[in-house]
Amino acid sequence: MTGETVLPLLRAGRWYRSMDTVPVPGGPLLSLAPEILVRDDGARLRARRAATTVPPRARRLELLREAVALFRHGRVPVEALGVQDAGGFEEAMRATAGLPPALVRRWSAMLGERLEELAADEHADEHDTGGLTLVSLPANTFTCLEGVLEAALSGAAVWIRPSRREPLSSARLVGALLSVGWPPETLGYYPSAPKTLPAMIRATDRQIVYGGDGLAAEPALDTPSLDLRGPGRACVIVGAREPVDPEDLADRIARDAGRFCTSTSTVVCLRAAEADAREVAAVLDGISLDPPDPRRPQASWAEADAARMAAFVSDRLAPGGRVLTRRPLVVRSGGMTFLAPTLVHVDDVGHPLVGCELPFPLAVVVSTDEAGARGVAAGSRFVHPACFATVPEGASS
Repeated sequence: MTGETVLPLLRAGRWYRSMDTVPVPGGPLLSLAPEILVRDDGARLRARRAATTVPPRARRLELLREAVALFRHGRVPVEALGVQDAGGFEEAMRATAGLPPALVRRWSAMLGERLEELAADEHADEHDTGGLTLVSLPANTFTCLEGVLEAALSGAAVWIRPSRREPLSSARLVGALLSVGWPPETLGYYPSAPKTLPAMIRATDRQIVYGGDGLAAEPALDTPSLDLRGPGRACVIVGAREPVDPEDLADRIARDAGRFCTSTSTVVCLRAAEADAREVAAVLDGISLDPPDPRRPQASWAEADAARMAAFVSDRLAPGGRVLTRRPLVVRSGGMTFLAPTLVHVDDVGHPLVGCELPFPLAVVVSTDEAGARGVAAGSRFVHPACFATVPEGASS
């Protein structure tokens, strides 16, 4: 891939190269859909909806299984990029998103597992929606392509809005779907600028939008047809007397490179926590970055992005915060730059890093009473009692 290669839009069943493009870090140029094109395409699809059909559910599932298998293992024609085998996809993910091959394979397998979970839903027919569904994807993990599988299985026409930082995984899935015979007129691939998202929401019947705190605050997302997935702000509650398993807790923090909304970002202890936390920090310090830890491989970063993330953490660390892990936050090894798995101890639940969800393994440990724990849990989408404690009243796991 070079900067001269342009990944196009897919609209009305045809590929279209936009005049508006942005570079993908380490990859091609990416076409962007302007708002007027989004409005026109939405109106056109609504006008000819009666003529736009998707296969019956059993055939949809068959095609999706074939497409996911091709995505995972096969040679996929990706528009403008050529035929890409599984190794080529792994290399593209390393170059653009810093993902090690082991993590690409794990996440690809998780897509297959998620499709089977969707297929096993006893109430699946009740979820068949028809219409047009927008799936707006994040940059942190391509497992969110499960939203595309979910929408396609439901019988909807699907518009995919990839992240401008990581559009290649969704482009590969689109290529796989088209290769197995998915009706092209029911698929759209619409990269766009953030300012275009409200127009895409208005042009579609249902929306699945992945994003963090900034996106959650957008007024345009306040609509009953929209399913906002994230932020998670996952926390673990550690009880007053229950033992802590440092390996288990470190795994919850660092697994999947800390990129999931289920990755633990806050550990709330109903007792003095620093002694236990230092044991967890020692496990995190033992995670190899180069070569990658076979159980918990980590993503590499562009130097400038790593520096910005480290500055973000440093600016919010004081007062009342101290880093328990021993490695520096930014680690350079083997010609790559990493953000090391990091554990921070803070003095109170009001610290600015409590509940802060970042796209690498960083967790905050804080000691508090049950009222403080309930407050943190109330702001978290995922609360993990694990083997540690009873979840405070009002929280959910």
